[in-house]
Amino acid sequence: MPTKMKPPVLICVPQYNNHEVKNELIEQCLSRLRSWFQVVLLDDIEQNPNIKEDIVGVVTQSPIQPRLYKLLTSLPNVRVYSNHGMGVDHLDLKYAKAKGIRVGNTRNVVSDSTADLAITLMLVSTRKILQGVSMAMENEHPDFVCPSLLSANVKNKTLGVVGMGDIGFKIALRAMAFGMKILYHNRRRRSNEEDLVKATFYPRLQDMLPETDVLVIACPCTEQTINLISTEEFRLMKKTSLLVNIGRGKIVDTDALVKALQTNEIQSAALDVTEPEPLPRGHPLLTMPNVIVTPHSGGYTIETCLKVCDLLIENLKCGLEGKAMPSEILL
Repeated sequence: MPTKMKPPVLICVPQYNNHEVKNELIEQCLSRLRSWFQVVLLDDIEQNPNIKEDIVGVVTQSPIQPRLYKLLTSLPNVRVYSNHGMGVDHLDLKYAKAKGIRVGNTRNVVSDSTADLAITLMLVSTRKILQGVSMAMENEHPDFVCPSLLSANVKNKTLGVVGMGDIGFKIALRAMAFGMKILYHNRRRRSNEEDLVKATFYPRLQDMLPETDVLVIACPCTEQTINLISTEEFRLMKKTSLLVNIGRGKIVDTDALVKALQTNEIQSAALDVTEPEPLPRGHPLLTMPNVIVTPHSGGYTIETCLKVCDLLIENLKCGLEGKAMPSEILL
């Protein structure tokens, strides 16, 4: 009996295609993918463009380069996009719907590691950890009582969460352990989550902003949330407030954020996502001492990456077989 051919699946995840950054984790993920699919990398398409006709599934990740975005529309027989991560704003969902392409993401499995990073960014910023590390390691005679390192507790401070989904809820859980007061804004009231973290619901974001010491962006990027935090919102925030964004860069108006920091409308920002991403070298946000930028690494732990890989494989398998996908975006 002839061996059944594995369906060809294109991998558009940058680290999988970068031969210079191969490591054990990436090899594990590729091995798991190859046990179910014929893995096609970008180099394979460049060497053999005709293979595009055979590709039936695509593994994507945000951010996606313009040339890859264009490539997706040149694959005539794709039936499934399986995204490495929760957000799918980098995909042309209207195109996918028109072509009958099913879309999966890896929601929930990235929640814990992303929530951990949000809390880490909050603590690193409020406690001025980076400045302290620099002083202790770079100065020959560090001043351990330097007034510039005087920081603030988070206990009894107010955390405002924009987006009480799985990630937002887990951020609130962690913040509650620090003795923080929890407020949240969401499209709909989340009564169960609200009770568990003793949170207060604000139907209007503008009513919540003046009350928050730390504002965490944890909502998805949609047409309704692009530039959700802009000039007027910064004016409503406390001058001592910290903005933490682990959602999507487009949710925060970058120019308005720069101005708010320069004019002391808010005190600081800690960003795992930016717009554009990455920021061009020399961008004002990269030169401000009260700004921390990390490289969109919320879900980048060993445990999470392997769980993500397994879920995107299940999405591909079920999608290609016409079955219910474990984590599907309904278009």
